[in-house]
Amino acid sequence: MTFVSVAQGCRRLGVDAKTFRRWLTDAQIPLQSHPGDGRKKGVSSEQLQALACLHQRSLAPPPSEMPPLPAALLALPEQFGALQAQISALQQQVAELTRLLEQHGPEPAIAQAPTQQTRTDKRPAKPTPPAPRSRPATKPPSKPAHVLPRVEYATAGRYVVICPKRGLLSLEPDTPEWFAWLAEQSSFRFVGKVGSFSAHHEWRVPRGAWRAHRHIRNHSYALRLAPTQELTIAVLEQAAQALQAHLT
Repeated sequence: MTFVSVAQGCRRLGVDAKTFRRWLTDAQIPLQSHPGDGRKKGVSSEQLQALACLHQRSLAPPPSEMPPLPAALLALPEQFGALQAQISALQQQVAELTRLLEQHGPEPAIAQAPTQQTRTDKRPAKPTPPAPRSRPATKPPSKPAHVLPRVEYATAGRYVVICPKRGLLSLEPDTPEWFAWLAEQSSFRFVGKVGSFSAHHEWRVPRGAWRAHRHIRNHSYALRLAPTQELTIAVLEQAAQALQAHLT
């Protein structure tokens, strides 16, 4: 009688240990102890064959009866070693060729001999008359860059007014002082919560209306604003948001 352990029986039947034990219980085949080691449990080869026939299973050969490996597969380690040797030899040849190329670098270029002068070169060249002295043209002074006043959102819902000449103004928006300051301006820069633009006063329009301008991606956008007495922070923020939408 040939003893077959539980692990070997599972492998030969192609099932897991839980299924193998359930099949043994259904077939009323008890597990036996190994003759030499009582800790190992299994069945006989005849019982394993009967279990395979009962469940229409084909038994895999035991490990000792596994077919031998093909000769081509056994020769792979030797072939792999030969390929490694060839690769090492090729690497040595490449290194030697690189060393020889570095020793024999490109030859220096031979300087060409000066060509023989022609007869025309022997003739002395006529001296060129000196150019009349002219007074260097004075460069006109560049015009100073025009800096616009800024109405900018600061923090905590506050807005500040910055004048290029007078600095930070103690001016609260939407107040009589605010509208009086707008009436004196021709343009200013607005930087709000979500966007910015340049505002210009249209003097030729009745009631002195303002217009917002912004340049986005090589396109100029304009938006009609309110007159001076109606140009509040809410109007400016709404215009900044509308122009900012062109970026999306």
